[in-house]
Amino acid sequence: MKNLRSILVLAIAIGGSSAAIATSDAGELWKALDVNKDGVISKDEASASQEVSAQWSLLDLNQDGVLSEKEFFLINLSK
Repeated sequence: MKNLRSILVLAIAIGGSSAAIATSDAGELWKALDVNKDGVISKDEASASQEVSAQWSLLDLNQDGVLSEKEFFLINLSK
C-alpha cells in the first residue's frame, strides 16, 4: 500500500489527472479483490474491502451477486 501511495503522489506531482489516478487505484483494487481471477468480484471477495462492501448494492446493477468490471469501475473511491 505504501508503494501505491508513493506512485499516486508522484503522479499528482507530475500533473496526472485525478480521473486517471482514480481509475488506476480502482484497477489495483480490482486485481487484489478478484482472488480467483475469474473476471468478476463475488460478494465474498468484496468483503475484503470496506469501500466495495459499503457500495455493493449500488454497484451490482443487475443484482446477479457478482460485480463485472463495468459495474466495479463505477465505484467511488474516497481518499
